[in-house]
Amino acid sequence: MQQAFEQFIQDKALFTHENRLLLTVSGGIDSVVLAQLCHDVGYSFAIAHCNFQLRGEESEQDEHFVKTLAQTYQVPFYTTRFQTKKYADDNGISTQMAARDLRYDWFEKIRAQHQYDFILTAHHQDDVLETILLNLTRGTGLAGLHGILPKNGVIVRPLLFATRKEINAFLTNKQLTWREDSSNTSVDYVRNRLRHDVIPVLRDLNPQVAAAAFQMAERIQDVEKIVAQSIDATSRLFVSTKNDAVWLNKAVLENVSSPTEHLNYHLTEYGFSYTQAVLIWQQRNQSVGKQFLSASHQLVNDRLHWLLTPRPSAAPSPILLPADSGEVAFQEGKLQWHKLNSLATISLGSAQSAYLDFDKLTFPLRLRPWGNGDWFCPSGMQGKRKKVSDFLIDSKIPRSLKSKVWVLESANDIVWLVGHRVDERYKATENSLTICAFQFDTTT
Repeated sequence: MQQAFEQFIQDKALFTHENRLLLTVSGGIDSVVLAQLCHDVGYSFAIAHCNFQLRGEESEQDEHFVKTLAQTYQVPFYTTRFQTKKYADDNGISTQMAARDLRYDWFEKIRAQHQYDFILTAHHQDDVLETILLNLTRGTGLAGLHGILPKNGVIVRPLLFATRKEINAFLTNKQLTWREDSSNTSVDYVRNRLRHDVIPVLRDLNPQVAAAAFQMAERIQDVEKIVAQSIDATSRLFVSTKNDAVWLNKAVLENVSSPTEHLNYHLTEYGFSYTQAVLIWQQRNQSVGKQFLSASHQLVNDRLHWLLTPRPSAAPSPILLPADSGEVAFQEGKLQWHKLNSLATISLGSAQSAYLDFDKLTFPLRLRPWGNGDWFCPSGMQGKRKKVSDFLIDSKIPRSLKSKVWVLESANDIVWLVGHRVDERYKATENSLTICAFQFDTTT
């Protein structure tokens, strides 16, 4: 098994003897075998153990066992304790998901703090089979069929060459001791139900089902690469960016095969599901202005494009601007202002600039995001009132960019829709004795 272990690491280019490795060891069979193999081959490693405090005295004994194991190998040992149940309840997630989030965050913290190159976990081929089956029950695409990747960033799984049966045989041959997790026998967890109730049936049909699933997963990984190369070839025509906005050109996808897959490929990194991608494509020629949301982003259906932007956070507090010249940075850019005595040398053509009659302003001015019910008198409209919302619609500002619009306010009157239009009542004229000049630079 040692030879197969070394060969797999070499074939997959997982790491070398020059790398410093952080092994995640629970004390169970798989992680104990991983530690023994790394020791036998002579890799430089440390051991990290999480005590989730879920099984009372058993958890305490697990921690003591792993600490002793590290002492046996004479390697550094790191451990921590989590209030796993509380974290799960506070975040509205399952205990298993809570444990996963907590441990991987902590592993990365230890890796970075102590300058280890990779984090090693003891997943094997039976875990790949379980993961694929679990994904199938939920509905999945290629990403769900590739199972567990041998290497994903700094996370490495060097035992994926082996089945659970082979790992058990190695453990018996080496006469290694380990800790049994009593929760592994519980069918309260979906993965355990697959392990105890479903996979034995599949193994009756094919004793090598875990190895077959792993081989399929590797082929799927190769297919994914081919698909990614094909989709990337269209990206230059399909995707364009400006600041933090992404424009997706609908016309490009009309001329490719499997347009939904292309769209899903690009939207996945922004948190959208495949189901959403299908719906977005189906409604591409209708419901202009319709909004689709992921946890982090929003997508708006425009006539020729989809516009993708980060979801706005909570409305920021207003910023006060004194009468003295100054500069302020806020989330949409930077605003500068100063006094002038004449309009003679000023160009009035840029919406990024505003020139207001200083004597009509009441300081401090307030800079804030626009809100429902806001109105002003846009210059050029002979002093007529207009709702800010209507102005933005008439100006064809996409819905997802409307939240980025700010206003400058004097004594509850909007004097400038920043970056768009000044208010007719407050704009500087030839009769203005003193002028307050503003320059807005957007965040790039």
